[in-house]
Amino acid sequence: MIYNKSGHPVEVKKISIRLWTLRDEIEAALGRRMKECEAAGVPLYIEDIKKFYNLSHEEDTPDNVVSLKKASEDGMASLMESIGDEVKADALNEAEEIIAEQTLQGLETKKPNPILDRPYNRQAPDLEKVSYGFILLSDINMENMLSFTKDKFLQGQSVVVEFLIPQNFMMTADVTYCHHYARTSRIISSTKPDYRVQCKFAFSIPGERDNLRAFLKSIEPNLPQDKKKARKDSEDDSLGI
Repeated sequence: MIYNKSGHPVEVKKISIRLWTLRDEIEAALGRRMKECEAAGVPLYIEDIKKFYNLSHEEDTPDNVVSLKKASEDGMASLMESIGDEVKADALNEAEEIIAEQTLQGLETKKPNPILDRPYNRQAPDLEKVSYGFILLSDINMENMLSFTKDKFLQGQSVVVEFLIPQNFMMTADVTYCHHYARTSRIISSTKPDYRVQCKFAFSIPGERDNLRAFLKSIEPNLPQDKKKARKDSEDDSLGI
């Protein structure tokens, strides 16, 4: 929006994003791992997934990482209550039942099979559970973001936001506001974003804070220097002031 017919150059930038619930991401990860181990004929191993999402009972979370169990101390429903218990009741519960059966058969393992001996790489869930949208660069900072999305999300819901840039990255966040804006809106987009969604970053996964800070620094505008001020500075320098 331009006020009072400003003569300054105005550039509006937006970045495409994808959103999905954290629960869907975790369930998809566990589902893929169960299929992978079954196809390879090796015992099921999910300790790396549980550690990545802090679904274990360990309390060794680094100070600069907000635990999934503690990320909603600002009045939101606890992440472990909103998604953790549901995940445990579904995919995680199923996986642990398989591991319990393996233990009875003497197949329990605390280390991954060589086939699985690699760092866990998080992925998006199936496409039908992914929402598309975009965000204006003016609507994001180190604490919050305000985006346009195709699908509705619930207040307090734990979500993952993927920024679709050359070096894409993902951020965990809590939905603080979701509003269906009027269909008479003049916003035009191929993704037809019907909702305005505000999120507060949760920083639940190691490295997220650094990734976001690096991204924000990379998009800082290069403001042109005022020519009059530059000329005055030059004159002052010549006079030895």
